Parts: sequence; C-alpha cells; structure tokens
Amino acid sequence: MKHLLLGTLLFVTLSAEKCNSDKAGALGSVASIVDSKWVLQSLGGNAITMPDGMQAPWLKLGKDGSTVEGNGGCNALMGSFSLDGDKLSFPGGVGSTKKYCESTMSTENAFLGALKRVDQFKMDGGMLKLLGAGQELATLKGE
Repeated sequence: MKHLLLGTLLFVTLSAEKCNSDKAGALGSVASIVDSKWVLQSLGGNAITMPDGMQAPWLKLGKDGSTVEGNGGCNALMGSFSLDGDKLSFPGGVGSTKKYCESTMSTENAFLGALKRVDQFKMDGGMLKLLGAGQELATLKGE
C-alpha cells in the first residue's frame, strides 16, 4: 500500500511538472516570435524566390500584442493579430498598400492568402511555421 501511495504521488508530481514545463515552453515560443522580423522562406512547402532588387516578404508581430506590420514583396502590410499559446490568427485579415509590382504580385497574393488561413504556429529549429487546419502554410526565418 505504501508503494502504491508513493507511486501515485510521484506520478502526480511529475505530471504537474510536465504541464508547467509545457506552459513555460509555449510562453517562451510566444515571447520569441513577438517583436522580431520574420522573413518568408516558403509557401506551402515551396521555396520562394524573389526577382533581383525585390525584398522577400516579411512580418513583424508587435510587442504590443496586437499589431502586425510587414511587406509582401511589393506592398507594405498592416493589420492585427491574436496570439494565445500556440494559437495565432490575423482577425480581419492583413491589409496592404495598393502598388502593383508585376514580378512579385503572385508571391504577395499567395502570402496574404496563407495569412488568412493561419490558426496556429510552431517553432522548428529557429524557423517560424505558420499552420492552418494542421497544414503548413508558410515558413519564415527570424532576422
């Protein structure tokens, strides 16, 4: 009986520690993605390439916890974001200025389309992976 009680106590203690470390890990991930510039590397698993002289699309989630800014490769991006644990979304979408850059519009439009579907993120070796319905939508690298 004594061994059963000790085993149960040990299990409960280790389970609580695991939950606390998971929460700390999630909070660490949240802190690591905010107020950093994230440069787009791939969309839907396909590497992006930009024409000479054009910057790669990027995002920066504001440390205020609600505003997002960036560039789609041609146009400035702006909007709001919601972050809770590993849940990430851009309620109301991400808006942009209205310049037309023929060489980058397809990438920019695909990036904006992906951002509309984001509902979660994960960190993977210094890369920010944006997910939607369990699928990887975009991968960004911190700068």
